Amino acid sequence: MVKYNELDGKYITDIFPEAEQQINDELDGLNDFLPHIIFGNVLNPIVIRLLKRDDYSKIQQLLQVFDMYEDFASGDTETQNLLQVTLLEILWDEAITYERAMELMGEKTKEIWDYIYGYLYIPKSDNR
Repeated sequence: MVKYNELDGKYITDIFPEAEQQINDELDGLNDFLPHIIFGNVLNPIVIRLLKRDDYSKIQQLLQVFDMYEDFASGDTETQNLLQVTLLEILWDEAITYERAMELMGEKTKEIWDYIYGYLYIPKSDNR
């Protein structure tokens, strides 16, 4: 089980080694690793960019991210909160990220996703 107090930048750099400098920049001046800030500021923009690519469903790194999300969904309460509030809610901002994320997520992640449905509106597609 993933524990919130054990989260670190390695979760991101194992998938995106090129993000190490950005993580270090985010950590500059912080006394502790703050998962909501680091994952939100470093990982979210990468995930959103990849979800918008035409070949999103074939990008191995993106599939690894959604596997990580599934692990987080089975983590402790604080890790589940990180997943819900910081990593998943942002994917509701645009129809394209919303729809594509739903295709890639596992069963436990979908449970949290469905919970978000109780308080956020599904984004409308530009095509509707």
